[in-house]
Amino acid sequence: MYGFSRGTQATLSVAQPLLGLLLAGGAPPGRVVLVALASFAAYFAVFAVNDLIDWNIDQQRFAHLREFEGFDIDSAGVRHPLAQGRLSLPVAASWVASLGAVALVLAAMISWVCVVLFVTAALLEAAYCKLARVTPYKTLLTGVMVALGGCVGWFAVTDAVDEPVLWLFALWLAAWEIGGRNIVNDLADVDEDVHLGVRTVPVVYGRRRSGLLSAATLLVAFVASVGMTLGALPVFGLLGLAGTVVAGGVALVCPALRLLRCCEPRTALAVFNRASLYPVAVLGFALLGQAAHALTGL
Repeated sequence: MYGFSRGTQATLSVAQPLLGLLLAGGAPPGRVVLVALASFAAYFAVFAVNDLIDWNIDQQRFAHLREFEGFDIDSAGVRHPLAQGRLSLPVAASWVASLGAVALVLAAMISWVCVVLFVTAALLEAAYCKLARVTPYKTLLTGVMVALGGCVGWFAVTDAVDEPVLWLFALWLAAWEIGGRNIVNDLADVDEDVHLGVRTVPVVYGRRRSGLLSAATLLVAFVASVGMTLGALPVFGLLGLAGTVVAGGVALVCPALRLLRCCEPRTALAVFNRASLYPVAVLGFALLGQAAHALTGL
């Protein structure tokens, strides 16, 4: 079940709505726990939806696995257990339905806006899967989907939509997802996808152009993160600001420069693994910044 829901990636993703909650001004502990639980259920369900819809494609994928070995944070646990026959279809469907129901109930306890965001994100994930062999521009859907998921935390606190910090937060998440996870993950799997007829950015436009696009969106994410942090300086504090800039340099800027020099699958996978940890690092620095501000006033 952990591999089916890509548990490591799903757990790391919970940092995104929690950061959104902090950016909106924070909330009582009970509401924070509610957002965290709803996010856990939602992300475990949405990542599993991907494998549930793509199980037929994933079955074919095992006939043309990529030629190189390397750690893939997205595949911690069993990779595509449904496609491998290690999980039955009824059990897989029940798992997704149960998690989805829990996420919706918890989201309804938070705000009707959060329900809408969770449902929309799930629909975008389903659309992304259905477009696997249709268009490479489905990568845009993943950016919107991840931004909506992160905004659940924001709307758990406030209904304000005219705050620049909110839009910078959404842009940051969308650019990070597209450049740091989606395109580079497809770059790592490009040989498999060619055999399967899956139309991704690397398959259609080649590795070099894909590397350039990924690097460009990573740099956009870095700029957005700096703007977001400056706009929410009372939340981050000086320590949080410094930590966010350093984390962006390590997880976004340096990988972008690596992709400009080399966009081979092994390099792309390394970029993907590093970028996956980035929102957790930013959340950590935000919490450290708040603690430092409380103790020293900085």
